[in-house]
Formats: sequence, structure tokens, C-alpha cells
Amino acid sequence: MKKYVFYLLFFVTFLQAGSTVVSEDQDYFTSEVRNTELIYTQKNLPYAKHTAKVEMQLQRLYEESFAYKMDEKLYVGLLSDYNQIANGFSTPFPYNMQMNYIGGSLESDYFSSKSWLDTLLYHETAHNYQINSKNNIVSKSLHAAFKNGFFFFPWFSYPNIVESSFLLEGNAVLNESWHGNGGRLYSGRFKVETLLQAKAGKLTPELVYNDNLHFLYGSHFYTLGAYFEYYLMQKYGLKRVNSYWQAHSKEWFFPFFTNYTTKSVFGKDFETLISQWGQKLKAESNAVTETKGTEIASSQFFSQLNADKNEIYFTINHNGREKPKLLCFDKKTKKVTRYTEEYLQGKVFKTLDKKYATLASSYVTPYRIYIGLYGENARLINGTKSKIIQGYMSDKRAIYFDVNASFDEPHLYIGKKYYTTVNSSVYINHNDLYYFKQKHKTRTLYKNKKAIFSLQGYYSHVVGVDKEDGIYFIANSKYGSTLYRFKDKKFQRMTPADTIIDARLINETQALVASVKSDRYSYEILNLNAVNTAPYEVKLKFKDKPQSMKKEAQIRLSDVNLDRKYNSLLDMHYSGANIMLSSDTKAGFLYDVSLGFSDPLSQNALSLFIRKNLDSYTLGGFSYENSRYFINYFISTYAVLERPDEDYTQGDKREYGVSLNAAVELLKEAYTSAKFSVSYYRDYESNTREPLSSELSFMKYEQFGYSLYPNYELSVAVYASNDRGDMIYGAKSHLKHDLFDELYLGASLKYSKTDAPNAVNDRGVKIATYLIETDPSRIVMPSLRYSSVYVKEALKTGLELKKVFNYDAYFFTFPVSLRREALYLLYNNYKLKGFGSNKIVNADEVTLGLLFDTLFFNKLLLPISVEYLHNSNKNVAYKERLKVNLGITF
Repeated sequence: MKKYVFYLLFFVTFLQAGSTVVSEDQDYFTSEVRNTELIYTQKNLPYAKHTAKVEMQLQRLYEESFAYKMDEKLYVGLLSDYNQIANGFSTPFPYNMQMNYIGGSLESDYFSSKSWLDTLLYHETAHNYQINSKNNIVSKSLHAAFKNGFFFFPWFSYPNIVESSFLLEGNAVLNESWHGNGGRLYSGRFKVETLLQAKAGKLTPELVYNDNLHFLYGSHFYTLGAYFEYYLMQKYGLKRVNSYWQAHSKEWFFPFFTNYTTKSVFGKDFETLISQWGQKLKAESNAVTETKGTEIASSQFFSQLNADKNEIYFTINHNGREKPKLLCFDKKTKKVTRYTEEYLQGKVFKTLDKKYATLASSYVTPYRIYIGLYGENARLINGTKSKIIQGYMSDKRAIYFDVNASFDEPHLYIGKKYYTTVNSSVYINHNDLYYFKQKHKTRTLYKNKKAIFSLQGYYSHVVGVDKEDGIYFIANSKYGSTLYRFKDKKFQRMTPADTIIDARLINETQALVASVKSDRYSYEILNLNAVNTAPYEVKLKFKDKPQSMKKEAQIRLSDVNLDRKYNSLLDMHYSGANIMLSSDTKAGFLYDVSLGFSDPLSQNALSLFIRKNLDSYTLGGFSYENSRYFINYFISTYAVLERPDEDYTQGDKREYGVSLNAAVELLKEAYTSAKFSVSYYRDYESNTREPLSSELSFMKYEQFGYSLYPNYELSVAVYASNDRGDMIYGAKSHLKHDLFDELYLGASLKYSKTDAPNAVNDRGVKIATYLIETDPSRIVMPSLRYSSVYVKEALKTGLELKKVFNYDAYFFTFPVSLRREALYLLYNNYKLKGFGSNKIVNADEVTLGLLFDTLFFNKLLLPISVEYLHNSNKNVAYKERLKVNLGITF
């Protein structure tokens, strides 16, 4: 059995895994701007020119504000419309880079900004300045020696990489909001969500700083973090707030506690500042008026409402861990119908053939991610690819944003004809289009192409039109977000509630509203009562926002062109060295040193390594991974440089080892996938297995929200292996399903058989305590007494029952927090047939386990499980065994 050093679990899981873009993507081109390399497609050339202008100015402003100048070239990707995702990311590994995706118009009402591309650039570039700071001699020296690699722990080189996302994302939202492009701090939804958390007493260090599983899952980093950073900015100024990252990067050895840095920057520790901020907002939250309607449903995740003449429809996830349900509310009867078909989470529409569909982004093939309407089987509806549908005209022409043209602002089309650019979702009423357009801070509502009214701000969208042409829309109130009407040239507030983020009219006096509560989104029937009041203007004050300090040579936009084609192989560069050290009482001093090479889109990765392992072998070689083409493959080969003094191998000592894996994805959609893979493994030890295996597999996999386990999983595979001339073949399948209240049931089966004549030199079906991808035929028995056993034939059948509990205990200064637990019972039956006999050995294995989902130092997820195993066959397994399993992810 191979042994592994625990610290290796830190490696790669922390770094970005896999390719940034889909396989078989479009061609890319590159241009140099200042200290930045732009990477873009031919279609995105206009946006690359815009990005060049923004980065020329933005980097000077951020250098002043963050008091830091990046010491590595910044790679900025504008990714193709084969990758239609409403997101972007920044990372220092393997390079200082940010990758920006084209699908932001899918969330035009959420980001409260004019330009999606500018929002990405302002936000993600702020991350680049936060994370790259190295205000200490150790990190600077490690960077000089190892570039973008690391020595032992990543935070030695990049201390801020393990800072809480509450500060990272909150600060980035703060910095996206002072450039005149709007930003999420202008959103009434963001404000009222924050105030209600204050009202509920949840603005505590242990809850805001940790990755908790309370309401606002994940997004609390952006929502609450942004308002905390804005609070600091009001007290201390933007430059002082942004200087935090330089100050914190001094803590290279153990950067997991923020109290010391916060006190050094602001004169008060983090806990004190959070307490003062929470008290301030709690006092303000007393003025928030909540809805008091009739609740018909609630959800832990929000999706927009939509409606036709007879119904209002939307999706919910009631507990945040179940399959989304589609709800239809009948306007006349006020009855609710629930559908549990496989709808993706998103805004619901009725298609031209009167079927329900949701607007979402998903894989439609292994090589394409498209935005469009997805039906009840979670498949893309014909004619909606790359279209952010807003509705249909009476003549059946689609009204939509063209994703390919909307990297900057949403480009609205009717049928095949371009209509205009907009800055909100579009409401359609009897072929009339209602939408907002943004010019600087002024937001103007249009009916078709006629301006109706203007207001100041960035947050508003139309939700209805009544019989007298009164226009209903969501916009800011002083304490949040509410429903307004514009009628007879007057603004009217339709409810005193500050918690309404979406609505649809039921009749002239009632609306179904989506309202924020402190622990859920509530969908309520609300009576309307008009009061003459105009929308509230959110005014953010950035008193010391930086100015352009010096003039630099302006880039010629003609230099951003298609002259230099990006080549994923030739554009591989040295990214850095990674060094891991440890010791073992038997093997002595151990090390793992690797030199990394990669292209910025992560389509190729090469690593040269030398390592001494727990078996006291010193190995040297390389590994290479490629995901550029439809065949994704990985190869690793290495030579034995030094053997242990007592080399137990006999006969033909192998001088090298090889590991190879290649896969072709045959199917990849929202929940289903299929692939064919081939693998080969030859170890460095003599007389051991070297299986050449192939596997054809199909999987349907569903895991929703924050469910700890799959809500549904069906997997079927057949495989065959050739090991030194012996054939092994078999099949496997498992089915898992959630029942209710986070109770999960599963069943599995696996069968392997060989034509090997005997078990000499590790031949036959291998029974082992762990699984490796290069040998799909092996059968896993966790309670096995020996390192491995070889048999002629094996059948494993299993049942599992798991129950998740949500008892939590979050701490700020204490190093360990508990997020949830799971109790599980596993039963496996093994029928093993040895060589030279028809006797079947039977073994029953029962495992009782308890999983603790823990969080170390506010950042490091470390699931810990304790298992008691009992096996009925003491000849092949431990009759009783206690195991503790650890796993770590960043």
C-alpha cells in the first residue's frame, strides 16, 4: 500500500484546478498593456480595447489607494462566448491573473451597475492588489526565488490568500462602487439584507468572518462585507481601508488572525469594530418596515418573479439543500401549484408552446456553456442559445439580450433586429417594452423608445403595468428596497415595507411580492396602498478616492489587435517552484520540489519534480496535463534516482514509473454526463501491477444549494483492464437519493472478474482499502486486515443511510468552528472467490460513522470523521476497527 504525507493535501486543492475555459474553445489573441497581458477572442476585440483603456487608468489609481505596485505581470482574460457564465475570478496561482466571463447580463438587476465589464475589472483587479501584497522580507524573498510558487505553505508567499472572504469580497465590492459605474453598494436589496441581519443580532465576528451556513449562504461575504468596508471607509477613508492589505501581508507566518492588523491600521481590533458597526446598524434597523402579508412560500435562495395574465411563477429552495421547486400562483383562486421536475434555478418563463422554462447558464455539451431557457428536463430549448430571454411579442418574436454582444452592457434584440442598449431587465406589456437606461448617475425609464421619467441611482427595474398605464417598479427606499408606481406624472410608494425586492401584480389592489426576512426570502400576498413619495437616492461619499497622479504614455488602441495569436502550448511560462518539506521517524527527511509551467488559460500544465517519499525512494520526473482539445489527458513519468538501503524488491528492479490517463467526454449537460477513459499505471516497484484500463461511464448527478451529500446520483460504468496479459473486467453502479429532512439513502453494486491463473506477483482482482482511478477494477474494503488481497472474482453490494444535523458553533478567536454534522451507517457484503477453488468467501462489513464539518482558523474546511467498522470475516479483515479520517480543502 502506498503511503502519503498529510501535508500534500494542502497542495493543488488550494490552487485553481482544471482549465479556465471549455475544451475546443475559440482562438485567442494577446496584446501587452502597461504591465498587463490581455487575452481575448476576435469577437471580444472591442472589449479588449476598452479593457486596455480601463487598466491604464485603474492600475495607477489602485497603486495609490492600495499603496502597492504589482510585482508580477497581470494576465487579464476576456473569455469567449463558449463560456457564458455570470462571474469572474482572480488568483495568484499559477500566475497573477483575472479571468472575466461574458454572461453578466444574466444578472442585470443584481449588480446595480451600468457596465458588466467595468464591474468585473474594478472588482477583480482589486483582488489582484489585495492578494499580491508582500509587505515582509520572507514573502518578497520567496517570490524572488520561487516566483508564483510557494515554500511549504501558500501563505508564506501570499499572506492575504487565507484572509476571510468577508474582507476580501467586501473590500472588492467597496472598490467596484466608486468609479461612477454604480455597484452593489447602491442596491436597496443589499442594504436591507444587511440591516435585517443587524436586527437579528447576526453581525458578530464569529458569524460574519467565518464561512457559515446560515441565511445569505456565501453571499454574506459580499453583502455584509461591503457594508462593513463602507462603514470603515466613512470613518477612516478609502486609502486607509485599502492599506489594510499591505499591513496584513506582514503576517507571513500565521496570517489567520486579523485583530492585530486591524488594530495597527485603525487603532481598534476587529471585534471592537464589528461590535460598533453592528450597534450602529442595529439602531438603524429599527426604522426598517417589514412586510406583513400572507406568506405562500419561502426560500433560502432568491429567483425573480414572472407572470402572465393568469399566473405568477418562480422557483424556490425551501431549506437551501433540496431540489428547486417551481411554484405557480393562480391570480384568481390564489392557489399554489408546486412542480418538482428538473428545473434549473433561475427566472421562470413560459415558452411559445406554453411550457415552463428557467433562464440559466449550463453546459449543453462537454465543450459549450450557454445561457438560455432550460425546460423541465434541464435541457436547452431550441432557439434560445446565447439569448437572455425577456419575453415574447404577440407575433412570437423573442425579446432578448444577445450574450455575444453584451460583455459591456445588455444589447436588446427583438427577433433578429437590434433594438437598443439597456441597463435593467425588460418588462413586456401588450408588445410595449419597459426598461431603464443609465447615463452617469441618472437612470431613465423608457416605454419602447420614449423616455417616461428619470431618477438618480443605479437600482431599479419594472415589475408591472396596470390598466390605467401606471408603471410599477422596484427601487431604493431609505432603508432598503420597495415597490413604487409612476402614474399621472407622480411617484407613489405602494407599501410602507422596505424589504421588497421583486413583485408582480395580482389585481389592481394586491401584488405578490418577494420580501427579505432575516432568515429567508418570503413570497407574500400584499395589499397595496399608494402614498405620494419618490424613490430614495443612495449617495455614497468617497472623500479621499485617489486621482490619477501622473501621466503615462497613452496606449494606442491600434496596438490591441489580432496580430499575435495565443498558443496554449507556446504560451506556457515558468510560473514558480513549490517546495514541501517534512520528516518521518523511519524514512527521515522528506521533500517534494516541483517547477511549474502553465499557460494563463490553464489549458496546459507541466511540472518537473524531484521527491523523496515515505518508502525512502527518491524519484525524479515530470507530469503534463492538457485540456485544450476534446481528449483531455494527463501523463506522469519518473525515474528511480535512489533506492532505500533495504530495497525489498526482488528480481527485475524497475527503473522508472508511468501514470497515464486520457478521457473523452461524450455527454455533458446540466445534470448528466458520460465519458470514455483510458488509463495506465506502472509503479516503480518490481513485480507489481501495471494495469491498462478502459472505462465507459454514465452519471446523473444532482446536488443543490448547500446539501452536504448528493440529492440524487445515478452512476453506471463498465470497465476492462489488462494487467501483464491478464484480463479483468466488470461493472459498477450506485444510486443515491435524498428522502426528506436531509436524510439520504444509497445502494451500490460492483463486480470484477479476471482470467489470471493465479495470484502470483499481485495478479487478479485487487481488494484494497482505497481506490485509485488507474485501476477501476479494484474492490475497496475499508476494514481489510492486509495491505491488499488478490482474488479470482469479487462482488460487492452495499447500502448506506446518512442523516445530516445542523448543530453549529462558530468562533472567532478559538481556532475551530463546527458547521454541521452527519451520522451515517454503511453496510457492505463481499463475495470473494479465490484462485483454484470454487469456494466463495463471504464477508459482511458494517460501518458506523460520525462526520464533523469543521472550519479551522476561520478559513480552512477540514471534515473530520470517526468510524467504527465491524467485519464478520476475521480471516480477511479486522473484526473491529476504529478509524479517523481527515481531509482539507481551501
